[in-house]
Formats: sequence, C-alpha cells, structure tokens
Amino acid sequence: MIQRFEIRDNDYLHRLYEDRERWVPVYLKDTFFAGMFSFQPGESMVPFFHGYVHQHTSLKEFFEMHDLVFQNKIQKEAFDDIESKESNPKPRTMCSFESQLSKLYTKEIFSLFQYEVEMMSHCFHISQTNTTGSIVTYTISEQETKGNIIRSLEVMYDKIGTEVRCICSCYNFRGYLCRHALCVLNHNGIDEIPSQYILSRWRKDFKRMYVPDLGSNNVDVTNSVQRFEHLHKRALQVVEEGMTSLEHYTVAWQAFKESLNKVRLVADKNVE
Repeated sequence: MIQRFEIRDNDYLHRLYEDRERWVPVYLKDTFFAGMFSFQPGESMVPFFHGYVHQHTSLKEFFEMHDLVFQNKIQKEAFDDIESKESNPKPRTMCSFESQLSKLYTKEIFSLFQYEVEMMSHCFHISQTNTTGSIVTYTISEQETKGNIIRSLEVMYDKIGTEVRCICSCYNFRGYLCRHALCVLNHNGIDEIPSQYILSRWRKDFKRMYVPDLGSNNVDVTNSVQRFEHLHKRALQVVEEGMTSLEHYTVAWQAFKESLNKVRLVADKNVE
C-alpha cells in the first residue's frame, strides 16, 4: 500500500510498518494470549475495567476504583471455580475428546472447546500430502458456517511424540486444540487428547496461588465466596510453611487432619 500510493515519506505509516510484528494478526497468532486478543471482525475484548470507569473518570477516582474492581474480579473467579467443580456438563456428541475434557476443563473453557468438537463435522476431507520421517503433513478441507466457502488448512502430526500443530494456531493462541488438530488425532486412532495439550490453567482442579488479602475483620461470613477465599488464604499460609522441612510438614499435616475432624463433627451434629 505504501509503494502503491507512493507515501514512503509518511513518518507515521513508516513506523507502523516497522512495528508490524507487534500488531498484525499473522505475526501474533503463535503467541499465547489465552484468547483475550481478538482477530475476528465483530469480536471484541471486554476491558478489565469495563462498567467501572469511563472517559471522564479522574485519575483519583481510577485508583479508588482499582481495588474494588480487583476484589470483584477475584471473587467472581472464585465463584466460577466453585461452579466449575460442581458442574457436570453434558456432552453434545459421541466424541471421546469431549467426554474426556468434560471431566477436566472449567465450565467456560469447556464450552469453547465443545464448539471445536462440534465443528469437526465441517471438516469433511483429510488428505496426506507429505511425510518426513515420523512427521506427516495433512491437508484438511473445511466448509465455513456462513456460505459455501471451503478453505484448506495444513496440519502436521508427529507419530512418535503424538504432537500435532495446525496452521490456524488455535492452541498457541487460545490454549486448546482446534477442530482441525482433533480431526487429525482422530484420523490416527488417538481417542484421548495428549496430556501436553491440556493446560493446567484450564483445569477445574487447578489450585490458584494468588488470593486477595482478606483480613478477618472485613470478611462477610454470609458470603460463601468470601468464606472460601479467606479459608483458602489461611490454608495456603500453612502449606507454604509446611513445605520448608519435614518437621514443619508433619505439624501442618497433623493440624489439617485435626481441623478436618473437628469440622466433620460439627457437620454430624447439625445432621442429628
């Protein structure tokens, strides 16, 4: 465009082109953003402070709002964690990948992965185009949801390491496998997603190591989320101390067992 319109002397466009690797989607699709950066038309990223600040918010108001926003986000994450652990999403297909990750993924990330599983039906043709040692290259034909547009995508599969890589870079960018990679795994008789493609951050049993500093004086005991956060923080303090030595570990483990027994006794009395 710069050459075509003869605007090489435009400093702004020149700097923009020099920095193209920082903003052009094709350069960024292999960078992990946890799906928070949108490349698709019409998609947008929800800002961290959306609904809390606006263009007329003063700097003083922004800093006053920051802690409130942060605490609300942490509480929402804790609530979502609890909901994910208690949820048992129903598979929509007979695909073993969906059944496998319904037991592992959090509710939100599973819904995104579930869409990829459903879209496997749009991948109607797989052809082997090249083989180099244990690495096989496949071309997958996919029909897009809108219109009759058919596109071809290249997927590489390593039979020895059970590694798969699609040119769409969904895993690199979002952290879960795309429908094209799933089709290649299925084509090769793999009925479970390899463990290296199941990120810990997306698991419902993932243990968060950051907890807000909630003192005993400002915990709303009627709020189950705040109770969870407060107890979790105190438990982590015991864990961190218990890791330092075998003696510390023994004391911490004994304290946990005694505490659990006392809590269960209270629960039993309430039942009676």
